[in-house]
Amino acid sequence: MRVIHCLTLIAFAVIAGRTAAHHSFAAEFSYEQFGSREGEVIELHYVNPHTRVFVAVTNEDGEREIWDAQTHSVNILFRVGWLRDTVKVGEHVVMEGNLGLEGSRKLWIRTLTLEDGTVITPDSGGAGANQQ
Repeated sequence: MRVIHCLTLIAFAVIAGRTAAHHSFAAEFSYEQFGSREGEVIELHYVNPHTRVFVAVTNEDGEREIWDAQTHSVNILFRVGWLRDTVKVGEHVVMEGNLGLEGSRKLWIRTLTLEDGTVITPDSGGAGANQQ
């Protein structure tokens, strides 16, 4: 009986840990505030639950800021044509999307334009990377 209780507790701990790792969109991003940021990709994290693109952006004061741009899971991105080599470190990009809450340097990617003019739309449901 103790073994069953221990296994049950372990299962709950694993499930709770996974649930805590994923957050709601509204906890970090605004539904009303949209914007764009332009800069150099300095790091990419192809992980679940959200792929993250870290971009060095120069602000109005000429200072460099690191922005944490997030989008869907790796599997969803693969389905719309965004592969691991689609975006590269060192590449200049323009990101458009929902801005982070309370002035945070976060952006939920709705479109990502690469140096060569390719526009990636993660929410497209299949259109993915479109050449401009």
